[in-house]
Amino acid sequence: MGLSLYNKFLGDLYGTAIGDAMGMPTTFLSRDEVKKRYGFVRSFLGPPEDSPVHASLKPGSYTDDTELTFVLAEAIIKAKRVDPKAVAEGIVRWADEKRALEGSIIGPSTRRAIILLKKGEPVERSGIFGTTNGCAMKISPVGLFDHAKSFDELFRDVVSACMPTHNTAVAISGAVAVAAAVKLAVSGHDVEEVVEGSLEQAEIAEERLGKSPVSERIKQALKLASASDDEMFLDRLYAFLKDPFGALTEDAVPAAISIFARSRGDFRRAVLLACNLGGDSDTIGAMVGAIAGSFAGYSGIPSEWIEEIDRGSKTDIKRLAEELLNVSRV
Repeated sequence: MGLSLYNKFLGDLYGTAIGDAMGMPTTFLSRDEVKKRYGFVRSFLGPPEDSPVHASLKPGSYTDDTELTFVLAEAIIKAKRVDPKAVAEGIVRWADEKRALEGSIIGPSTRRAIILLKKGEPVERSGIFGTTNGCAMKISPVGLFDHAKSFDELFRDVVSACMPTHNTAVAISGAVAVAAAVKLAVSGHDVEEVVEGSLEQAEIAEERLGKSPVSERIKQALKLASASDDEMFLDRLYAFLKDPFGALTEDAVPAAISIFARSRGDFRRAVLLACNLGGDSDTIGAMVGAIAGSFAGYSGIPSEWIEEIDRGSKTDIKRLAEELLNVSRV
């Protein structure tokens, strides 16, 4: 008997938080710096004292990647659909509560969009400059919500979710790839089908939206997944990144898909690969955790990792998963 949908939804949301929190201390370190400072990360650690973004966080803390994933999930629950205005309202409310514009916790595209939204810019235009990975990082609730719907409906909902902050071909294509992977993983497809479907839907998105490097970069990253050992794989994947510190969609999404393929859906292995990569490792970790968590389910995640997240989370993740599952059935 397969895993229940609730188990899969829980796996996605906890997976996002775990991948994010595990990748938090290595964020914006180079691959060599990760190896020099930590050897190989195998558990939740605190950030380096000189971290430009996460210095104040404790071990096991997740970041804006997970918080904005939960904001998107709450917006879907509230509207019972993916409504760009509800998504925008949720993001602005979160930014105000976190005083996000006063610090460095959010990426450049999200920051610019929030400023425009607060000035009254229509949601259709607030995200037209957003090219970074800030939509792909939080998109997994759309894959969950649309798990039983068509890929055409998934595409439309990803566009709606990205619109307020990342309304560009590259950002949406990357988000479609992640959302499609989650949808397929939740639906019980095997690793090859999840990977192939993710790539196919990114290609279709690019046909609809215009030129984007995402699908070709996914193909390139997948070729690296056959490396003879994990250390070689991570070294080659880091070298593949065009700008490890640039939060690029065309870096983070292909890396996440490649890591999932390399791990064969094993949640622990997938997350450990992501957090030892370096670069934008909390975001890559969040995406990998979402896909691998959707695939393995809650029951496939180490219980001690779940307990660590529950100790520090201000969100009732079990309640969120249940409510998102309920509205997906309406």
